[in-house]
Amino acid sequence: MGGAEMARVRFAFSPVYETVMALDALLRPGVHAVHLPWVEQVRWVLQDVPHLRLLADLLHDDMVKPSFLLPPPDSRLPELEHELRRIASTPSSRVRAEIAGLHRARLGPLRQLAADPRTGLRAVVEALRACHTELVAPYWTRVRRVLEADITHRAGLLASGGVERLFADLHDEVHWSDGELSVHHRRPPHAPEPLTLRGHGLVLCPSVFCWPRVAVGTRPVADGTLRYPARGVAALWHEPGPVPDALADLLGRTRAALLVTLAQPATTGDLAARLDVTPAAVSQHLNVLRAARLVSTQRDGRVVLHLRTARGDALAS
Repeated sequence: MGGAEMARVRFAFSPVYETVMALDALLRPGVHAVHLPWVEQVRWVLQDVPHLRLLADLLHDDMVKPSFLLPPPDSRLPELEHELRRIASTPSSRVRAEIAGLHRARLGPLRQLAADPRTGLRAVVEALRACHTELVAPYWTRVRRVLEADITHRAGLLASGGVERLFADLHDEVHWSDGELSVHHRRPPHAPEPLTLRGHGLVLCPSVFCWPRVAVGTRPVADGTLRYPARGVAALWHEPGPVPDALADLLGRTRAALLVTLAQPATTGDLAARLDVTPAAVSQHLNVLRAARLVSTQRDGRVVLHLRTARGDALAS
């Protein structure tokens, strides 16, 4: 990645990718163990989803996902329907080529998709829409807060320390050195695949449901993507526990409750509703916690998000 490519690095996240990986987490809960509390809530909701077998067969391979299911975001936050239209318009030749490389290519649903991609893609889109409604939409506000907070944090690292700082703590499988970004998977090895972006940029996509892995998209080359687990995923499904008495004695009951709650990002309004105090009181307490470097606050467009710092994590634990 040279200067031209680095000038085109951008951040985005994808509702359809979260939907695909949510289904993957449901199919392989042991791999995505951090989401087990969510799995317990949703494990029975897919019984009536149309064409679910087709989607499950497309996702059967744990290592490789068909790239036509995972369009790189063409804006910071594309609408679900926009992404579904892009999937539906995938060229038939590309669908057939990618199905041919899957383990279940010869089985009924995938064989039918390869035989008639236009009809099959309509079924895929219908299934994805239904999965999003059941698996992701009820939790989307919570998921989006985590993704927005991650992008704000990473953009700050890029602004303050450049590319080296940005990639330093992105994921332990990701390394940056001398203009080369390397992904070293700990899973069964594939042949290394060096890739030059040839003037195209890289889309960095935080994800909730891809945890604990990173994923690289290189087809087509113009749409290189690196998807990685967003910060704060570990606390996503856990309701804040009781406030420890020692922490309350040190900070005061409300400030301690704020610090416990901010294991995941939240707005001032979110915090006021959860703790049953006024937004003005929340703001006053947050000012004190920020001054002590226990909480950070970032603006993302019209949304202002608060999150514990590493110092806050240490104190809360």
